[in-house]
Amino acid sequence: MDFHAWWALAEQWPTDWIIIGALVTFVALDALRSGSARAAALALSLPAALVVTNALPQAFFLGPLTAEFTAPMIHVAIFSGIFVLLYFATHRSIFTFSVGGGIIQSIVAGIAAIIVLILIWLQIPTLDSVWNFGGQVRAVFAPAYQFWWFFVAFLGLTFARS
Repeated sequence: MDFHAWWALAEQWPTDWIIIGALVTFVALDALRSGSARAAALALSLPAALVVTNALPQAFFLGPLTAEFTAPMIHVAIFSGIFVLLYFATHRSIFTFSVGGGIIQSIVAGIAAIIVLILIWLQIPTLDSVWNFGGQVRAVFAPAYQFWWFFVAFLGLTFARS
């Protein structure tokens, strides 16, 4: 049996899609094990962290302090810190209503959470210093389609949480 064609396909598969698939699998398995509360908290806290991070330079006390930071990794750390705080707050508020879901709900929750993660990742230029998605992922999640991706992701989370 000749597996050269399969090996050639595996060598040319874009790394971005492998990472996205691994993240979807991880979140879906977590949702299957313990309900979709973590996936919902992830999907809800990422856009909120983006809004708070964008409002930070105009903040009363912290605005001038954060204006001094110019290194991209410091901006990544600031975004990550805000995200973690919002994630814990969001998770604590919706965990009470979390129940275990089925396999389909877990897969949908995993896909929805990672769609929101990718959309927010592409909105923050400093996150490119951590991982720069290729042209294929940028084309699929282009600005013309972002509204519909958000709509589908949150509709999927609604299905997963019901």
